Amino acid sequence: MDWMEAHGAELRLTHHAIRLDLISKVHGIHAAEEYFWSLPDMFKSMKTYSCLLHCYSAHRMADKGLVLYQKMKAMNFVPNRLMYNSLMVLYLKAGQPEKALITFEEMRKSGIMAENFTYFILIESYITMNALDAAEKVLEELQKVAPIHWSLYTRMANIYMKLEQFGKAEAALKKAEKVMNKAELSSWDNLLRLYARSGNSTEVKRIWGCLKSTFKKCLNRSYLAMVIALSMVDDFDSLQQIFQEWQSSYECYDMRIANVMIKAYLNKGMIDEAEAIRQSAMAQGRCNKNTVYIFAEFYLDKSNVKAALEILRDAKNMVTAHDWVPSKELVSRFLKHYEESKDVDGVDPFCEGLKKLECLDAKGYEEALMRTDIASLKSVSGS
Repeated sequence: MDWMEAHGAELRLTHHAIRLDLISKVHGIHAAEEYFWSLPDMFKSMKTYSCLLHCYSAHRMADKGLVLYQKMKAMNFVPNRLMYNSLMVLYLKAGQPEKALITFEEMRKSGIMAENFTYFILIESYITMNALDAAEKVLEELQKVAPIHWSLYTRMANIYMKLEQFGKAEAALKKAEKVMNKAELSSWDNLLRLYARSGNSTEVKRIWGCLKSTFKKCLNRSYLAMVIALSMVDDFDSLQQIFQEWQSSYECYDMRIANVMIKAYLNKGMIDEAEAIRQSAMAQGRCNKNTVYIFAEFYLDKSNVKAALEILRDAKNMVTAHDWVPSKELVSRFLKHYEESKDVDGVDPFCEGLKKLECLDAKGYEEALMRTDIASLKSVSGS
C-alpha cells in the first residue's frame, strides 16, 4: 500500500482499514494508533474504527479498547460482526465475562450471524464464570445447526482434563478429530498434546499413525509435538524409536527435539547417551541455551558441581547467540552451593568462567568471594 500511495493511487476507506491492520501486525499497536490518529477525519470511518478496536482486542488492551468503543457508540456507529467479536474479547480480557454474554445477546437480536470465533469467546466466557453446564449447552445447540470448528471441542477437552473428567475429555477429542480438516497440521499437533495430557499413550500413538498416513513427510514441528507427547506419557521406548526415526530423516536439525531426548535420557540416568547427543549437536553448532540449562541443572540436582561447571565452560561453544549469558537463577544455584559447602576454592574457577562469558563484573566477583569466605569463617568459628 505504501507503493500504491507513492505512485499516486487514491486509498479508499477499506484500504486504510487494511493498512491499519497490517501496521498493527508488522510494527505493533502503537504504530497502528499513530497511523489511525494521523488520518484526516474523512478517513476515520466505521471500518477504520472497527479495525482499531479489533487491534486492541488482538493485543489484549481492554482499557483502551473499551474507551474506543464508548466513543464509537457516541458517534452512533451501527455495530458489525467484527465490532461485536472484538468487544466480547475486550470484556473477557477485562475480567467482565458477563458483559461478553450481554454483547452476544445484542448481536443475536440485531440479526448478525455469529461465527465459530464468536462461539469460542462465548464458551470461554461461560468457562471463566465456572458455568460449564452453560458452555456445554451452547456447544450442544450449536452442533445441531452449524459446522463446528475442531478448536471448540479441544477447548472443552482442555477444561474437562483440568477437572479430571477424562471420559468427557476423550469424547470431546473424538468429536474434534471427526470434524477437523485433516490437512490442517495444527489440529493433529493439538490432539497429540491433549491425548498426552490425559495420559493415553495408545491414543497418542494412534494419532501419530494417522498423521503420518495423512502427510507424505512429517515436519519437525510434528516430531517435536510427538516426542513431547511421549515424554509426557513416559513411553520411553517409543520416544527413543521416534527420535531415531527423526534423526534418520530430518532435513533441518531441530535442537528442541534433541533436548527432549536429552532430558529423557538424563531422567533415566543414561548420562552417556545424553552427552553423546550434546557432543554431536555441539559439533554441528546446533546446541542452544536450553541445552546448557538442562545439563547444568541436572548435574546441580545430583550435586555434581564439577560436571555442571564443565557445561558452563562449554556454553560458548553450545550457544550461537554471542550475547548469551546464564540466567540469574542458574548463577544463584552455583553460588548457593559454594556458600553452603563453604567451598572457597571452588567459587574462584566458577567466577572465572562467568568472566569468560562476560557476565560477571569486578563487584559481582568480590561479592561472590565474600559470601563464600563469610560462610567458611562461620564454619571454622562454629557460629
